[in-house]
Amino acid sequence: MAPTKMLQSGLQPTSVLLSQLDDTQSGTALTVTYYALAILVIIALFRLRYPCLTLSGLRDFVDMLDVMIRTLIEGADLRGSVDRLQRQIVNIEHEQATVNFRWSSVYGYIRVSLITVRNIVKCYDQAQELRIAIMEAIAHRRRALDDFEDNYRRNLNSERNRRQSSTHHSKILGFRDDEETNDMV
Repeated sequence: MAPTKMLQSGLQPTSVLLSQLDDTQSGTALTVTYYALAILVIIALFRLRYPCLTLSGLRDFVDMLDVMIRTLIEGADLRGSVDRLQRQIVNIEHEQATVNFRWSSVYGYIRVSLITVRNIVKCYDQAQELRIAIMEAIAHRRRALDDFEDNYRRNLNSERNRRQSSTHHSKILGFRDDEETNDMV
């Protein structure tokens, strides 16, 4: 065999191996890309479901609920729910304040951080339930006010109609109104 043919035959398997290696690397890169995309989608969906994953965001949300209760409705039971949520936030803050980051215990810090996020999410779920209860109470109060106003208008209109009807009937029968009688005296 000629040396050039041996050299070519020796290079062919190497080039095949390199192309296979490139295919493996591109497949790995594609897999990593898919995983990264999946993780980003999961994080985006999680953020849509739980817009406040921080204590400050949760505190602002609960404070807004507290203001709604105080200004729009007078619900002692709902006020107690806000107090309970505020105590939970204080407890989460205390748990978070007791954890110090140390490079030697990165696992422990991450674990406690994930537990804190889980507690914030639970508290946020309870705050959402309270928000729904507040909205229902506001809607109930508005319906009651609307019903009261409708009844008042109906009664006012029926009273006006009754007065007009009795005045009309008395004129037909020849009776005079009290005002006309008083004018004559």
